[in-house]
Amino acid sequence: MTDKRALHQLAGVTPVNGATGKLPHYLAEGAPLALCKRRTGSPLTTEELEAADRFCSHCVKAAEKLAADRPAADKPETVQGAAARDFADSIASREDRNTEIRALADAAGLALAHGWDDLDPHFAHPDAGETMCDRAVTRWLSEELAARVSILCPKCERAARLRRDRRISEARQACQEAGPRVRTNPDPKDPEWIEALDRLGSALDYLEKHDSVTAEGIRKGAAEAGAALELIGLDEGVTEGDLLIAELAKLGREAGLTREGGVSCVVMAAASDAPPFPYDRPHVLMYAGERADRPATDREEPWSAHLYGADGEYITDIGSTSPTPLGPLSDAARCAREVVEWLDAFWGAPQA
Repeated sequence: MTDKRALHQLAGVTPVNGATGKLPHYLAEGAPLALCKRRTGSPLTTEELEAADRFCSHCVKAAEKLAADRPAADKPETVQGAAARDFADSIASREDRNTEIRALADAAGLALAHGWDDLDPHFAHPDAGETMCDRAVTRWLSEELAARVSILCPKCERAARLRRDRRISEARQACQEAGPRVRTNPDPKDPEWIEALDRLGSALDYLEKHDSVTAEGIRKGAAEAGAALELIGLDEGVTEGDLLIAELAKLGREAGLTREGGVSCVVMAAASDAPPFPYDRPHVLMYAGERADRPATDREEPWSAHLYGADGEYITDIGSTSPTPLGPLSDAARCAREVVEWLDAFWGAPQA
């Protein structure tokens, strides 16, 4: 099918008068000059456009090139093209609907089935003999058949949405009840604590998959659960500073604990070949609040790291505090990794 539009429509340009009043030109949107680089006058009126028998030849050639280079989306659609697009859209729509139906089934804990008196798919509990709309189940849909479903019994869908919303509400409630117990006095030998941990984990797994509204809270809750688990097995006398010094040692850096004015922190030389207490040269001070000698089980704040010069003047922060709650081991590893990577990039990694 031949496109019958005028050249300026095909090229996306505006017909304008010439500055000298002779041949009209074509002007690209926002351009100060015509396509032929000449100054222009006012846009052509409808009457002027209909009366124009020819345009500036340079502008015509440039406009023809613009028209040829324009994407197909800017050109009119053929009948065959429109039909093909509608067919593709209908397939995409059915696929989207199938995804929606199967996600609802998963969130509601239901399966797709056929009832005895019609061929429309229904929802039913896997252990039940009736659909959510009280029809007898005659056949459960296989995975292959379920992948083709794009229509659904309206009553079953409404019942499934109510069931999904109730399960989400119950999972949120479980998190609110089990979360505080998991964070308080973690003890893997306490059946109550183990039960709370299992309940919290199951609720978080469900919400992470089916409740986008509380996704951020879910991630935070999961991090808190992981942080609680890290407390298990820590020796009572291990301090936060001990953990960070050990993590730095794993990365080939020697550090030590220092105290001043009631505040304790971990200190380390910026250069890898300097001694561990290098106050006469650039160094890093790492703080966990005001007490790096606090027992790791009593952890209150995440680690932060700060670079100081040889004169003791503050220079800059290194890395960042964790945006989510981490356990003492994870946070010590994070801080050590960020500090060493930053220093190696600035001063160079130690030579083997």
